[in-house]
Amino acid sequence: PTTLGRAFDQTRPDRSVGAFATEEEDTRAVLEAAGLTHDAEQIRELVRIEREFMTTGIRLFEDSIPTVRALRAEGVRTVLVSNCSNNTRPVVARLDLEREFDALILSFEVGARKPQPAIYRAALDAVGSQAADAIFVDDQADYCDGARALGIDTRLIIRPDAHPPEGFAPSTNGHRVITDLAALLGSASEGREERPPSHA
Repeated sequence: PTTLGRAFDQTRPDRSVGAFATEEEDTRAVLEAAGLTHDAEQIRELVRIEREFMTTGIRLFEDSIPTVRALRAEGVRTVLVSNCSNNTRPVVARLDLEREFDALILSFEVGARKPQPAIYRAALDAVGSQAADAIFVDDQADYCDGARALGIDTRLIIRPDAHPPEGFAPSTNGHRVITDLAALLGSASEGREERPPSHA
């Protein structure tokens, strides 16, 4: 990784829990961690470039929104839980995610990130659900670990078109594996008729 890339990764935990109040402060933290000199104009330009990428360069998997809509039609309350930073709101607006989900839990807004317990509790509280009535879906086993530690049922999604490095086998940590989100349909509310689960 480049010096800037390492600094980006180094500051990610703080940026994703809202340690910096604005996109400009996020960018300044990355530059300072990289030991790079900067001025206000450079920061503004970097923020502009990042905003442009965030509003044009991010796409959802094709099955995401259709599955969420189908789940909601079944009476399932849905929550998007994301580790992200100050630059995320433009993406949320462009993809109209607030309309598609019952609630959005963005780490930089709640001050906790997956796999910390507080972010899962915030998701449950957002839809008035209990851990025993919820299912959490993620493509990261350690994030599923965090949900399972609270008593939330989990699904680890490993898409067949993923391309891990040769010889690398992703760890499932004992989570039930699905290969697409459509696997949630029908079974999501099975045995949970009294309180529909929230999905993340």
